[in-house]
Amino acid sequence: MKVFHLSHIDLDGYGAQMVSSEFFSDITFFNANYGREVGARINAILALLPSPTNTKSPELSFEGRINLRDLATSQKEIKKDNEKYLILITDLNLTMQESKFLSQKVKELKLAGIDIELVLLDHHATGEECAKNYSWYNLDINRCATKITFDYLLEHYKLLNPENLTWLTPVVQMINSVDIWKEDEFGFEFGKVALNMIAASNELSRMMFDAQDRALKLSLIRKTKDYLVESNTGLTVEGKVFDEVSFDNDLFFIKKALFEGDAKSETMGNILARYQVSLLSKQKQRCTVKYKDKLGFLSYGVGNISILANTFLNTNPEFDFYMDVSPRGNVSLRANGNCDVSALSQACFNGGGHKNASGGRIDSFRESFFYDDIKEQIQGHLSMKDEWEL
Repeated sequence: MKVFHLSHIDLDGYGAQMVSSEFFSDITFFNANYGREVGARINAILALLPSPTNTKSPELSFEGRINLRDLATSQKEIKKDNEKYLILITDLNLTMQESKFLSQKVKELKLAGIDIELVLLDHHATGEECAKNYSWYNLDINRCATKITFDYLLEHYKLLNPENLTWLTPVVQMINSVDIWKEDEFGFEFGKVALNMIAASNELSRMMFDAQDRALKLSLIRKTKDYLVESNTGLTVEGKVFDEVSFDNDLFFIKKALFEGDAKSETMGNILARYQVSLLSKQKQRCTVKYKDKLGFLSYGVGNISILANTFLNTNPEFDFYMDVSPRGNVSLRANGNCDVSALSQACFNGGGHKNASGGRIDSFRESFFYDDIKEQIQGHLSMKDEWEL
């Protein structure tokens, strides 16, 4: 069975994905914050499913909005597919429009002979109307999404490794305690550390390093099991409690190790820059932009690029400048002597600064949740400015 799991971007959302990964071996993850990104990720999932030969795939606008024009399109012939599919959505409150769209698409796939199931597991009270209208929309305001997911999957599926139940149970209970803020329940104080851990784990941009960012957060959540200790007092699960102080103290060193650094001899800034550069260097062809005779590397939503950009340019001397664009259209530019980015910024982004470090803004910038959309927009902007100067 192929599983597509869409979840929120906090401790509870990633916790639910950590749980599902213990039940399914063939699983593809997606994450979204609220708003237009939910629709964008839903469309991305649908694009990976079998589609009828005479039906257009779901159309995705630049902003990632759901396009309902294809909602009534009839599904005709489809290639025989013996695979079973599960769309699992957790810790996200869909709108009625999103629920209607997704329900209709799944219904059409079923009518076309696809073995597919749709399950949503959530705990936000604002989803009550959707839950009343759709049987696949499971709402329980008394448990967090991680706990709902854990209980649901235990009832309907088998753990890949049944022995992991011994640590999954307390980890799930800990997340439940802090997410619905039960101060007197098991693992609450540890949960506060875990909650902040995920909120502060913004070292990797989701837009540039989606898989790696998620892997980092799932690894951090799994790491919590190593801080279960034997205890004869207080609230315990199978005689164990969490050691939140040790975890809090160790967290910085845990991250250094996950980023493949030496905690004793390297700073986090240098470790992270090297790790990011190794990832970005694998995307050079995809991320190249041009302005006049200069070659640039474009990243999206990375932020705080000074160390990263200089490390990248030193490692990849074929590039003349490094550019990072924020979701709001703010532009950061860095160079190492091969390009005057202050002049570039002034000409293209109504900005300025220093020869090797400048910034600006694109007032007409349109946010997207897909890098290729951003690159097309930025390269078009640079080309237009170049033509205006001719």
